[in-house]
Amino acid sequence: MKSLELSFKGSDLRIKHLRLKYVNAELTAEQVAGLMKQIADAKMFVKNDVDFYATPVSADIVETTKTNLMGGTVAPVTPAA
Repeated sequence: MKSLELSFKGSDLRIKHLRLKYVNAELTAEQVAGLMKQIADAKMFVKNDVDFYATPVSADIVETTKTNLMGGTVAPVTPAA
């Protein structure tokens, strides 16, 4: 599965991450930069006067791979009579 991880610097100078799943992996850097600017300008994630996503810092496409270590498929649960 691919996800988009956006990193922002909050008004408290701490780095915050926003991870979005099921994104279009063909997004360009310019498109993502524009979206991050819109998120920062909206100021919709503010708590106790701290804007969590104040300044865009970086963006990454993260690909997650799941590897089965043991066992197989799980049998379906049948309701008790």
